[in-house]
Amino acid sequence: MHATVLRLDGVGRRYGLRGPWVLRDVALELLAGALVRVEGVNGSGKSTLLRLLAGVDRPTAGRVTGRPAASTAYVPERFPAALPFPALRYLTHLGAVRGLPAATARARAAYWLESFGVAGYARTPLDELSKGTCQKVAIAQALLADPGLLVLDEAWTGLDTAARATLDAAVRARTAAGGTVVFVDHDPRRLAGEQDVTVTVDAAAGRVGTRPRTPAGAAPPPGRVLIEAEGTGELPAGVRPYALPGAPPARLVLPAAASDAALRTLLTADPPWHITTVRPASRTEPAPEPAPEPVPVPVPDAAVAGPAEPSLPAPDAAAAAAPPAPLPAGQPGGGWRRGGALVRYQAALLARSHRWLAPLLGYGAVMAVGVGGGEPVLGSMGYAAALLLPVTAWLVRVCVRNEPAAARACTASAVGPGRAHAGALAVGVGAAALLGAAGTALVAAVSGAHSDDLGTAVAVGPAALAGLLAAVVAVLLGGAVGALTNPPLVRGTGWSLLVTALGAGAVLLVSGSPAQAAVTGLVTGSRTGAVHYPLLPLALAAAAAAAAGLLSCAAVSRLGAE
Repeated sequence: MHATVLRLDGVGRRYGLRGPWVLRDVALELLAGALVRVEGVNGSGKSTLLRLLAGVDRPTAGRVTGRPAASTAYVPERFPAALPFPALRYLTHLGAVRGLPAATARARAAYWLESFGVAGYARTPLDELSKGTCQKVAIAQALLADPGLLVLDEAWTGLDTAARATLDAAVRARTAAGGTVVFVDHDPRRLAGEQDVTVTVDAAAGRVGTRPRTPAGAAPPPGRVLIEAEGTGELPAGVRPYALPGAPPARLVLPAAASDAALRTLLTADPPWHITTVRPASRTEPAPEPAPEPVPVPVPDAAVAGPAEPSLPAPDAAAAAAPPAPLPAGQPGGGWRRGGALVRYQAALLARSHRWLAPLLGYGAVMAVGVGGGEPVLGSMGYAAALLLPVTAWLVRVCVRNEPAAARACTASAVGPGRAHAGALAVGVGAAALLGAAGTALVAAVSGAHSDDLGTAVAVGPAALAGLLAAVVAVLLGGAVGALTNPPLVRGTGWSLLVTALGAGAVLLVSGSPAQAAVTGLVTGSRTGAVHYPLLPLALAAAAAAAAGLLSCAAVSRLGAE
């Protein structure tokens, strides 16, 4: 008897505080080892349900319990090629985020790349790969750590025949090992007769219904499939013989054996067609005249893969069907390993994206204008600390928005949306802290060890310590501003940019602000020659940063990043 792995009780989901309900009052129980198919028309809420199951989004109402939080994986409908990593490096990072040691993550990443026939692209940047190859990378990241819950949102779309067979085999292996697999796919023949339960999403009511697997021999599989699609221009020539006459949307009735190739033809057309319905055709459904022969539509796999790429030998069928060796006991690892891997991943993402370059150049240019050789050391320290606050807010903004939404969904399925967001915040603040330390050291090296009137000597060591503490105050408050002025609390690029700039200025200039107190202490000390350590502002800034970070992460968990 299967044990319950996941339960939804009264779950509802809407986007925004006053948005319409996409799902409501969902009650669902998924069992360990079950294969679950999710059906419904486009826009009915299938993807929303899958994101809730995977932990990418949190329910607006109700609760989700029993999810294997350390062993959940998600494949989005479209995986971004904008990530600045080679395929193997990205997979190694994601394996580490899922708790695998680096060597194990790399070995398993190489295994799945080989299984999907793309080992030759292991060192190719993702933005140079075709859509089909990127999709294989997305599937590989979900299979790295033997997930107890695997959620696939149209993961087969764009795959070639060998890759679809490999994914089918991986799904069967996961359920055989006791994992739960939930999937959406347009092809009604996908794993037909194997699913333990089918979940149907009602678009009008926002509710779901379930039905168990049809007993073997109770009903034969449908012989014909109805596909409805919307698009511009003429239907692709390969599917035109199956089209029924009438007004848009296009309606195709074709043999079940031809449906997979027809869907691929529509989805990879230029421009692509939008699939609205895929279902077994009823006996009363008219057939096109003359009726086509029941043979698959001839669509070469290269049409799906995109630009021509070096041909690779297809993986051995037996090897592709066999999963890698089960993970040793104690793997995936615990929270510390996963948290450290998440920070390293976000730091590598920031470094490789080169989006740190603009804040760095801005900071350096303004520092060059305001800090001169021989100027009073404490006054220069105050100037550097004040400048650091808006630069920190800028860096946090870069990190929060750096990971594409679909890639962030994969990360969130591994560690939760709040922790994924926290990793981005931590890297932004950490990068600013390194910049502040470098700026403080530079100021100490070039400034004069005296007061404004040159009458009082100022020891460089204590002045540098006071300046470093003020820089920490600025970094913490800049991090708080960045956390509160970006999604999900402030949405939209224009508004977010404006509010970030205004927020940084207000925190720096408003009387009583810890940042103003820290900077004022340095400026005052520069006049008198006395060094003041901003300990109280530091404590207040730390409390403000912690509160802002917690609020921002909680909002992401509740509302979603975008």
